[in-house]
This record gives sequence, structure tokens and C-alpha cells, in this order.
Amino acid sequence: MKLGRSDSMPSLSDVTEECKSCVEYINEMNPMYKSRWLDEFTSYRPNASVLAELKPLMDDYELVVVFADWCGDARRMLPALAHLESELGIRIRALGGMTKPGFGSDRHWAIPPSPIEVDTFEITSSPTVIIFDKKTGDEIARIKTRPKMAPTVEEEILRLIKDSRS
Repeated sequence: MKLGRSDSMPSLSDVTEECKSCVEYINEMNPMYKSRWLDEFTSYRPNASVLAELKPLMDDYELVVVFADWCGDARRMLPALAHLESELGIRIRALGGMTKPGFGSDRHWAIPPSPIEVDTFEITSSPTVIIFDKKTGDEIARIKTRPKMAPTVEEEILRLIKDSRS
């Protein structure tokens, strides 16, 4: 992992590049969870008009998702993101394996075995999708747990990207 800028907020350079994509993560995940995640993938239908609008924008942005494998919200989010990878021809960095700390801890998530990015980006919810500007490496927005302003994750991502451009 590269070290980020010490004089500013964490950036894309603080996210390991050696992680799996969403599709790879689902394909290689623990069989205890995998079948339910594949069911979600099979049943999810991305919004084609939103994908068409997102496609040209994704040259300028990179997505990272941090999550716990056992999380129901992650089980709905990651398969949707896997569709975005396939449909848009992008790679979304998937940092799974978040775990809760032991009783009495003042932390949201345990480090380790949770990815170090949990602390770096002060992740408090599973899943958290972070949208980065590729050119600057800066975070432009994040989705915590589930889309808040739009019905689907792809619509929320599009809305957040458009908002960052205005």
C-alpha cells in the first residue's frame, strides 16, 4: 500500500491496489455466504439508462467498497456493484472481511482482521462505497449502508458524481 498525503485527508493512494474486484470477491468468497450473494446477483437488474449515463463518467472516477461478508446490506450492495463492473467495464476495489471487535471495545470494527482502510477512512458502516476522483485521488462522496437519495446504487452513484461536478 502506498502512503497517502500526510497533510490532507486520506486519498485513493491509501487504498491497496492488491485487492479483489467485486466479481472476484464474490466468486472466491466463503461458501457459507456465497450462495446467498449469487442469488442476489442473479436477481438484480441494473437500470440500463443510468448505466448508459454513468459509463462515460467512470473514466474520471474510481469506486472502493468496504464491507463485512456477513452483512445483509453488503449482500445486496456488492452484487449490484458486480453488475456495474461487468456492464461498465470497470474494476471496483472490494475490501471485505470486516469484523466486529470484542465486547467492550470503543472501535466500530476490529483491526486486524478488518482491512486497514477501515481505520484510514474512518469506516463506521457496512457496506461503505467511496467514490474517488481519479485525477486528484480525493474522495468526492460515499454511500454508507444503502442508497439514501435514489432507489438503486447505480442511481445514487450517478447522483453523487453529478453533484460533485456542479
